[in-house]
Amino acid sequence: MELIISVLAGADKGIVKSFNDFPISIGRLPDNDFQLNDSFVSRRHCTIYNDDIFLTVSDLKSTNKTILNKRIINDPCSLKDSDKLIVGKNLLLITICD
Repeated sequence: MELIISVLAGADKGIVKSFNDFPISIGRLPDNDFQLNDSFVSRRHCTIYNDDIFLTVSDLKSTNKTILNKRIINDPCSLKDSDKLIVGKNLLLITICD
């Protein structure tokens, strides 16, 4: 399974990266798999996991929360193709390829 994350809007607009290995860490620190340079993004903001059936996103107690399709997530949530995540002030599009 391949996951593509595209930044559609925000400070990091235009960044696109594909992944085949999981988990994927998202945050401001350079050692994250998907680094965002927005000051509203926590150093370690959220993580995407693959359990071979579903992709799941978990917020890592970030300061500004992780929002999936306009809902703040408090517990791990399943991801589907074309879902949108807000991380800091960035709008991310999730594309899932089999």
